[in-house]
Amino acid sequence: MARAGATASRRPRPRGAAETSTRPRGKSGGAASAAASRRARRYAVVYDTTGPHVRLGLAWFVLAVIAIGIGPLPTAVVYGGAAAIAAAQTARRWRKRKHRPDEIIAATMAGLMGAGACFGAGGAGLGILVGVMLAYLRATGDLRSPNPKLDDAGWTIQCALPPGIVTVSMVLLARLDQGSAMALLLLVSAYETGDYLVGSGARNPCEGPAAGAAAIVVITFLVSTLPISTLDFGEAWLFGGLVVLLAPLGQLVASALLPSARSSASALRRLDSLLLAAPVWCFGIGLLG
Repeated sequence: MARAGATASRRPRPRGAAETSTRPRGKSGGAASAAASRRARRYAVVYDTTGPHVRLGLAWFVLAVIAIGIGPLPTAVVYGGAAAIAAAQTARRWRKRKHRPDEIIAATMAGLMGAGACFGAGGAGLGILVGVMLAYLRATGDLRSPNPKLDDAGWTIQCALPPGIVTVSMVLLARLDQGSAMALLLLVSAYETGDYLVGSGARNPCEGPAAGAAAIVVITFLVSTLPISTLDFGEAWLFGGLVVLLAPLGQLVASALLPSARSSASALRRLDSLLLAAPVWCFGIGLLG
């Protein structure tokens, strides 16, 4: 925030917003600073501290561990259900901004992707194709929409595809190597725990991700030394390093998928650390055979 004079009272700012200099600036410098501040607020990671988030997070972790431990189908049910809710919530938020994604079709598409992944990558692709067709048919049948039909269908697909890809990645990992899927869950859960516990009370936007990265280092050591997955010592540290980079970037991507960083979409926020980490991890495990 700009400050006038040598002293000024500190005002609360959104987490992730950059501090600005106290020195007077020219018009161009002030405009650039204001634009940077708007971008920081737009893609900030907003911590919701209302409600029993710690208990819900623990319950989600236990449920995900059980699903991955049993196999691909329960994994598809758990992650596909979360992805369907995330897609519907995202579509609902955009409809309030006068776009017209269809909540039901977005949820259906995300769920179909997870169900199809139980049969392999081809099944996931078939789920995407069916979802795209449903989105277009729904858009053509929406006679009240003033938007081009492809725009409405595109918004529906945009809401469904990112959480659906998370589900596909976790299901395929459960098919390829359940231990690797479990290791990814442990790493991402460690990151989210450290990030939330520290970041929710921090003024500096880097403190939460730094705490999450420190937690990942601890869990990576366990993954690299215990027979949790088929990854050897070097591979475990390589994949752990990827999660350190991709988990916070996934949170920023989740903010970009919503109309604003403060838009409420709890299911999407539950999956946000996996938005990039899960597909990259799945691809890497597939390359390792």
